[in-house]
Amino acid sequence: MTTLRDVLDLPILADAQVMAGNSGLDRLVRLVHVVDIPDITHWISPQMLLMTTGYSQFCWTTIIAELDALKLSGMMVALGPYIQEIPDEALSEADRLGFPIIALPWSLPFVRISEAVHQLVIQEQLAVLSNIDRLQTRMVRAAVQSRSLTELCRELSSLLGCIVDIMDGEGNSLLKTAVPMKHFTQFPIQTFRVHTYFLRVAVYKPLESWQTHVFEYMALVIGLWVLREQVAARTEAQLQSSVLDRALNGDVINDTGLVERAKLIGFHMHRRHHLLVVSLLRAGSCKSPQGFERLSQIEDQLRKSLLRDWKVLTTISHDNIVVVMPENPSLNLNSLNAKLDSVFGQYPCLVAVFSDPVDTPELQQTFRTVLRTIPQSPTHRVIELNALLFPRLIAEVPVEMMSTLVKLTWGRVADPVLRLTLQVLVENHGSRSESAQALKIHRNTLRYRLQQLEQILEHKLDASYVWELSFMFRWIQSQRKSGLYQL
Repeated sequence: MTTLRDVLDLPILADAQVMAGNSGLDRLVRLVHVVDIPDITHWISPQMLLMTTGYSQFCWTTIIAELDALKLSGMMVALGPYIQEIPDEALSEADRLGFPIIALPWSLPFVRISEAVHQLVIQEQLAVLSNIDRLQTRMVRAAVQSRSLTELCRELSSLLGCIVDIMDGEGNSLLKTAVPMKHFTQFPIQTFRVHTYFLRVAVYKPLESWQTHVFEYMALVIGLWVLREQVAARTEAQLQSSVLDRALNGDVINDTGLVERAKLIGFHMHRRHHLLVVSLLRAGSCKSPQGFERLSQIEDQLRKSLLRDWKVLTTISHDNIVVVMPENPSLNLNSLNAKLDSVFGQYPCLVAVFSDPVDTPELQQTFRTVLRTIPQSPTHRVIELNALLFPRLIAEVPVEMMSTLVKLTWGRVADPVLRLTLQVLVENHGSRSESAQALKIHRNTLRYRLQQLEQILEHKLDASYVWELSFMFRWIQSQRKSGLYQL
């Protein structure tokens, strides 16, 4: 912005002389005005540069303090017929207050000074407006290109040379790492949320009007960025719920449009997926009601914890948060419990059941099975579905019946190589590629062995039959441990 020092650099003021108040030459100048009446205070305003001939015979012992209190930029006095010199007491007061007093030659017309100063102020204001426009354009570009709120704030801080942070209504930073500030000014950011976010700017002196305008615009840009992310998150959440709800109802693969939209969020029908169901108990010490809002909070925390390493899709069904995750070598019971330990610590009434990977058509039946096991599941940790399902089923099936079934299936496979192949197939949930990799054989070799097994068992090794064989194999293992059965 234009300062008095800038004004004195104008060629027209080459003969002007600063008589006092040199320390105030950096005062801002917004306009120039001529006042030559005794009651001067009613005709001036802050950041105005006063010009006078001294015709009104000011009371110099008091006028300097009055003008300084009104935040005048300074005073230009044309020395001539009405005042030949400025009193020493006025100059001393001006030096004390840092209020510039400038002597002008009588021959210099005030109108030429006003014209030159106002042109300078207008040029400076145009430059400021141009700079604001450039900053606003770059802020919008940064908002479009930034992938996170932290990255956006880093870009905005670089543009304006100041430290910024985004806070929620409770004073918590929304950035990855909060930015410490001792002195700051904050501007409201409006979003979908009930509470308002705030742009916090580190400042050590009052902001000028143009700076306030820029930061208000920055708050608007950040608000639009947050709104965009909220809309994207809501849209993705709605799409996830739509896809998963249809998958859990068993009809997702029949809707071509939904299949294509599902791929956009990472759900591919041909892949196998784990099912994780997290439920809020409402019995015993957990009988206090938990609303949908609490479920949404838990869902957000689950997503944040799991998305660091795995792709996840989530939806809420009654009191259950349903999570579907593509099969991944790093995804197992131990890694899952490690990720969710903090969530269970915060919500001790959670029950979580985790299934083996299943094909998309099997998600519906797996989900129903999981729901039946929820009441028997312990809290505080994730439990494998098989750990809950098989002991219960095995305990209820008569040994004589299971022995007959085993003899008609596993008992027929006498060849140790084929029996090992069948065992590996069962342990890998029917996956041909993983079974071949585990056996360290070519897929064609595995295909040949499976054909032999299908001939021996007189049944195609499809998903449902592999599950039956898996159930029998687990029964065999449980009986071996108890010493009750030997194949």
